[in-house]
Amino acid sequence: MPTSTAGLLHFRRPTVDDAAMLLAWRTDPRIAQYMYTEVEHDMERQRAWLTNLVERSDHRAFVIGSAGCWIGFLAYSSIDWHNAHCVAGSYVSVRDTPTRAASYLFWYVMDYAFHRLEMNKVISEVLDTNTQMLRSLRLLKQPEVGVRRQHVRKRDRFHDVYVFEMLREDWVVRPRLFPLDQTLSAFEVVP
Repeated sequence: MPTSTAGLLHFRRPTVDDAAMLLAWRTDPRIAQYMYTEVEHDMERQRAWLTNLVERSDHRAFVIGSAGCWIGFLAYSSIDWHNAHCVAGSYVSVRDTPTRAASYLFWYVMDYAFHRLEMNKVISEVLDTNTQMLRSLRLLKQPEVGVRRQHVRKRDRFHDVYVFEMLREDWVVRPRLFPLDQTLSAFEVVP
């Protein structure tokens, strides 16, 4: 159970012990419908994936906690340390989520990417069917830079992927919703 003095959200590194929880979320149709791929309910494969995840230098992942429960998963993938960019993606379990926590996630995600990972650019990719996330990113004014037409095939149907990018120089001049020390202290320190 998460405890945090950092406000609404708390982030810790996933472990193999999280396999069942993460797999239940990832295979939940309400989450899976918005993912590029669908995964089978295979616990051994999930454990192997989590073991590999911790060892990868191009990936940083966290379990998201709020209000005394674990509510979702955050991943920074395709981390290019030389060119200082990455893809950020998350999902939040609809049933377990305190309403306000999910809406504040964006600030934590961006602050960690720019101030801890020291990225210059954060990319968000959203499947065309995820209209709620598309609306949210547009409301948050994350710059939309393009569409990858018919980029993902799911169940014999091609889907467009909308691409958003946030540059560090644009992020740091935005009005702050939370103090930087609050958002950064919400994350478990990664060696």
